Amino acid sequence: YMRLTLTRPMFDALDGASDKPDWLIERLARLNGSPEPYVLALSNEESTALEALCAMNIRFAPDGSVLPQHAALDALSTMVMENY
Repeated sequence: YMRLTLTRPMFDALDGASDKPDWLIERLARLNGSPEPYVLALSNEESTALEALCAMNIRFAPDGSVLPQHAALDALSTMVMENY
């Protein structure tokens, strides 16, 4: 299992991501009413799905850098990879 501590920008970016699975939509809804920081507990399969979701939603500038509005998803993707 993995426990990730999300900042508000990470939470908002994840909430706005496209193609979220139902389990993530439900967990984000439960976390939304709680105070920061948001702690998201994930199984191995869920953490893999979360990283793929983040990667799928990150957009890049022509020079290869992450667009500023996608920096929170990039940071979350990195956090998942560092905690495997």
